[in-house]
Amino acid sequence: MIEVKVVKRCYVCPPKGSVPTTNIPLSFLDMYWIICPPARRFFFYNFPHSTQHFIDNFFPTLQQSLSLTLQHFFPLAGNLILPSQPNDKPYILYTSDDSGDDLPQLIVAVAEPSSNQFEHDYFDILVADYPQTRDAKEFYSLVPNLPKSRVLPDGARAFPLLAIQVTLFPNRGLCICVVFHHAVADGKAAHHFIKSWATASNSTSTPTSASSLPYHDRTTVKHRYGSNIDSIFLRALSSWRSFPIIEKPIRHMAPLNTDRATFVLTKTQIQKLKALVTSSSSLRVSGFIVTCSLIWSCMIKSSITTQETNDRDEIFYLLFVGDCRNRLKEPLPPTYFGNCLDICIVELKKKELLKEDSTVGVVEAIGNKVKELEKEPLKIVEKWFSEWRRCDETKRLITVAGSPKLRVYDTDFGWGRPCKSEILHVDNSKGISLQESRDEEGGIEISLGLTKNRMDRFISIWEHSLKLFCTS
Repeated sequence: MIEVKVVKRCYVCPPKGSVPTTNIPLSFLDMYWIICPPARRFFFYNFPHSTQHFIDNFFPTLQQSLSLTLQHFFPLAGNLILPSQPNDKPYILYTSDDSGDDLPQLIVAVAEPSSNQFEHDYFDILVADYPQTRDAKEFYSLVPNLPKSRVLPDGARAFPLLAIQVTLFPNRGLCICVVFHHAVADGKAAHHFIKSWATASNSTSTPTSASSLPYHDRTTVKHRYGSNIDSIFLRALSSWRSFPIIEKPIRHMAPLNTDRATFVLTKTQIQKLKALVTSSSSLRVSGFIVTCSLIWSCMIKSSITTQETNDRDEIFYLLFVGDCRNRLKEPLPPTYFGNCLDICIVELKKKELLKEDSTVGVVEAIGNKVKELEKEPLKIVEKWFSEWRRCDETKRLITVAGSPKLRVYDTDFGWGRPCKSEILHVDNSKGISLQESRDEEGGIEISLGLTKNRMDRFISIWEHSLKLFCTS
């Protein structure tokens, strides 16, 4: 793992006096994500300047624009408070600069690789797509740790919610890594913040309008169970709380013997996959559905050895999430800042995933789950914790992070579009991430991390599948 040195560190908060001390109780849709490790998103940019040039000419604007943006997205500058009593509801606490509370604050760090380790092509390797694979552990030094939690006088524990690190690759590029706790925001909300910050930093961008400011009222999230749904989630959390999961140093999580790769499905390939499915099914399919079906079947085939082809009725699971803001009986505004996701779990037998022509069957299974989400969102929300435990304990669960709808390549801080964006937490072979293609409208990028031997098998199966399903 390449070593980096921090050359500048500062605390950033909203402008003085702009936000009063505020307490925001979590909704039940937030509470589920307390058990998850923080989300970590990279944005890589071409930047042919020195570190000192960045610090002198760009960092002051980046710092000031972040402060102004946090005035509107102030929960990120606060702390997640987990009360000492398990029946008490967790909440987000933002304390104003004159409150006197000594709570952990948002830290922004600027770093660069140690001079004796840095090679000019190192940046190019990190941002490369397949056929280039990358050693997964090389990304981990680019990630800041969230400040450690603190125990408050009443026994509650306060967890900081955001950390940012900018790593310079002198005269070649830079990487912005944003780390946030999922309990404060889902992907759509987090990218709303990141894009707002980028817009405020970019002097050529149109200023953020009032209609795009975040909506913070989490009491508007309703469920047919009423307040009982909170009690259900609090009881489930009492058996899941594990602070080491939340606070484990990022360097200790770096996987060994693991390759990371980014595969790209072109618009033409996606259209051919859709045509293949619609020729034998009436199901309406999307690029997301056909991409998930292809990648899931390839991952399962790459995980099965010759000795493991028995027990063909064994069940495998795929978990993805769907935004519910406009699907609820009482819809939320698109700018709602918090979590508003439904958990969707697809179950298929091993024999269905191992078929040579498995794509159509897998697409139908995923597509039917999407139809359920659209028809009745949050149908089994009270079972989320037990369902997650049931599937995860089998060691046959794969999760999908990200979405092409997040438009990560529209994030321009003033240096142009990113040359690469990545999500860190797909390196454990339990997850994949999706986002729109950097180079082509309608294409999709898929990132994943696998052991080196399994990555070789996956690549062989992936290339065979593309020839089978995506050629004329």
